[in-house]
Amino acid sequence: MTYEKDIPEYALQPARAPKVTEAEAVCDIEKLICPAEEQTVEYQFEEDILVPDTKPDMQEILLMDADAGIMPAEKRVVPKTDDLLNLTGVVTLQTIYNSEAEDREPVAITSKIPYKYQWSLNPVTQADGVFDVRVRNVEHMIINERKFRVKLTLLFTVRLFSEKELQFFEGLKDEELQMKEEKACLTALALVKKDEVSLDEAFSGKDPALKPKYILKQNFSVVENYRQITTEKVVINGFVFCSLLYSAENSAGEESTTVLCQHNQRIEFTQFVPLEKENRSRAWNSVRTAFNCDGMSAVIEQDEENGERTGFRVKGAVQTRVELYERRERMMITDAYHREQHFDCDFARERISGISETVPAEVSLREIVALPEGAKAQEAVYCSAGILACRCECEKGKIAVSGTVECCAVWKSSEGTYRTTRLTQDFRTTADTEKAAPGKKVCCRPAVKSAWAELINEKQLEISCSLCFSAEICDETEITLLRKPRFIDQMKGQEYPMVITVVKPGEDLWELAKRYRTTREQIEAANRLEGEPVPGQKLLIVK
Repeated sequence: MTYEKDIPEYALQPARAPKVTEAEAVCDIEKLICPAEEQTVEYQFEEDILVPDTKPDMQEILLMDADAGIMPAEKRVVPKTDDLLNLTGVVTLQTIYNSEAEDREPVAITSKIPYKYQWSLNPVTQADGVFDVRVRNVEHMIINERKFRVKLTLLFTVRLFSEKELQFFEGLKDEELQMKEEKACLTALALVKKDEVSLDEAFSGKDPALKPKYILKQNFSVVENYRQITTEKVVINGFVFCSLLYSAENSAGEESTTVLCQHNQRIEFTQFVPLEKENRSRAWNSVRTAFNCDGMSAVIEQDEENGERTGFRVKGAVQTRVELYERRERMMITDAYHREQHFDCDFARERISGISETVPAEVSLREIVALPEGAKAQEAVYCSAGILACRCECEKGKIAVSGTVECCAVWKSSEGTYRTTRLTQDFRTTADTEKAAPGKKVCCRPAVKSAWAELINEKQLEISCSLCFSAEICDETEITLLRKPRFIDQMKGQEYPMVITVVKPGEDLWELAKRYRTTREQIEAANRLEGEPVPGQKLLIVK
């Protein structure tokens, strides 16, 4: 714009910025512990292992299983730091191999391999991390008759829990606001309990006529059967699945012979986790359990009543971590305005996540496998299984779990030598639940209950395994929090005591009341409304 004569006086006045006055908010502060995130990472390393001097020379490795532990399993994780998080533990490696000895009986080696991994874990906020590790894959190579090399792939998983201090806006001091309320359901970790139960179980072997001599290999896994929550305690019933490969003496014939046997034993336990008095009246939305049976072992012992009979005894403890989640409902202020002054604020969005439901699932696999060309089997000896991959997703009304499992069966040929046959099989199973919906976050914890092999005929084996899963549906809620309330001193335009407006698509009574600085009740009364208006409807607005 240009002026032919002098510049008018109002044009020389500097622009006046609106005056902003901070308002004193009234807030309700609530602290929640929520699962922040879950991260995984793989770590590969190699290790050379020597055959002990007391063992014969190695000729061929039949099977190899590994189990890993981590110490400690819980750590505090700090964000925005260049320091790497040190993860340490021990891998227990069980190796069964054919030796060059004349008796041809397989030999067992148990090796303890320490590891150290530095994880560049950098969470958004300071959190408590619960770590877990499992062996994803084991590869081996014989270097010579006294040394072999293993390549281990470890999968580390961490579940981070962060404490959030949420300030829920409830109004202003000495000022009256029109506020919009919405109900929010928040699921948060309310209590963590740890306990353990000691086990001491004696049982007989596969066949009473077979007298156990020594154990070559043993594996343990813990599976929850059911749980019950009372006002005073959490009752957990579960099973420890024990798989043994052992050498036994068969004295049924004229001459005693040595045979290899597999025995799968299920040991039931019940654990009572007490709750303190201050936690007995709370309503728990869901419960998550995790087990650890490191240190559990099986030994051979004679029967105290009958000294000629020999059996097994399993001793150890099951450590249990119980996470109790609480669902809280509360009314939240999601929007506000003042009828006389121009009110403004910032809107912050927070995502709250928790476990809403734990769903069990099981699947059994059976497959008939042909032996190599020209080979003939005399008996099936042992079978082990390991889960190579597992994934899960929510579908409408159900959770789908799929993955890949590898089974390794040991069998004795007609020539008296021991050989192995491997089977890699895909699996899929579903579990029905009303809370499952496409797009919902879900995670899965797999476990092998048992695996076994049976001889169909001299050319075929039937390999079977039983898997179980604990699928956890995450409940995620995004809430809106009002921050930095303030009044802005703006020049008022011309206002009218009554106006006629046309409802636009997407507008509701709250939006109309906020725009014209009136109330929903006044709009409803002036227009005799019994519900929300429809687009295109004309409304009388009386201030």
